[in-house]
Order: sequence, then structure tokens, then C-alpha cells
Amino acid sequence: MDDTRQGPRAGSPGYGSGSATYGRRPRGNPGTRSRIDPGAGRRTERVLAAERRIAAVAHLLDNLVRIPGTRHRVGLDPVIGLIPFVGDFAGAVVSAWIIIEATRFKLPGIVVIRMVIYAVADFLVGLVPFLGDLVDVGFKANTRNLELFHRHAVDEGASTSSSWALVAGLLLAFGGLVWLAIVLLSRILGTVVG
Repeated sequence: MDDTRQGPRAGSPGYGSGSATYGRRPRGNPGTRSRIDPGAGRRTERVLAAERRIAAVAHLLDNLVRIPGTRHRVGLDPVIGLIPFVGDFAGAVVSAWIIIEATRFKLPGIVVIRMVIYAVADFLVGLVPFLGDLVDVGFKANTRNLELFHRHAVDEGASTSSSWALVAGLLLAFGGLVWLAIVLLSRILGTVVG
């Protein structure tokens, strides 16, 4: 059987290369893709081993089982998140481990900041009872962080423009909220004081 048409198999050296789908057949024309040789270039066995560890944890937390009748998958993160604060804290600890594991590979600082933003957002939204757990089903912060790790650990020259845009947008939004709070507070004090 032609291995380039089926893509790499789980556990093989090329597993996960060329796609962020991890285990599913990559989209596009498979005949035009070149497989990345783990012994050549930037992708080392160490990166592959870390990617497998992170992928296993992300799969466990975000994509363990398929929801019957849908194409969506759910992991343990929203389930343990049902336990108030303790479950969300446990999920945040595992998310922190993923980020620490990723930083060992000298990812760009802005990408690590983006990974932290995803983990913190997952934790904070998860604190909202039930609604936060529903958001956990769709947001999948650990899978997003795995995709960032894959992109930037494999290719040191990968573009960081989307990470810069996300961080800049969040800073602008935060600045706008601070400005709005100051304006509202000054109007309230102006009304009360006179």
C-alpha cells in the first residue's frame, strides 16, 4: 500500500507531520506533500517525543470520546470541570504542564504568551458553573496549544503574526475596558458629588 496516500500512522516517525489533525488523513492532494524525515532538519526525535506526550494529554482532556450522533468529541476537561473549582484547577495544572513542556523547545515568546492566554481563558471560563463546561467542549485550549507547539517546534521560522494579532487585540480590548470604567466612574462620581 502506498504510504504517502494514507499518511503516517500513529506512532510512526512522521506521525502528526503536515497536519494538525493527529491521526486523521490530512486534507489536500497527498501526492504533492513531502514527508518530513525525523532525522533531518529541525524535527528531532526529542520534538517528536514531546509532541506525542502533549498530544496524548490533549486528546485525553479535549477529544477522548465522540458525542453520539455528532462529529464533536469531548474529553475529561469539561467532565472534571463539573467539580467546582477543584476540577478547573486540576485542568489548569495539566494545561500548565503542556505549556512548560512546550517552553523547553524555545518557542517564540509571543507564542508562549498565546498558549498561556488560552489556558487562562479555559480556566476562568471553566469557573462559571455548567456554562463554562459547555464552553470547554468547544474551545479545547489544550488542542489549540498542541497545534501551536506543532507549528513552532517543527518550523522555527513559522509566522507569529496571528499570535501578535491576538495579544494586541486583547490588550486593546483591555485598554478599552479600563477607559470605559474610568469614564463611567467619573460620571457616577460627578453625579453623586455634584
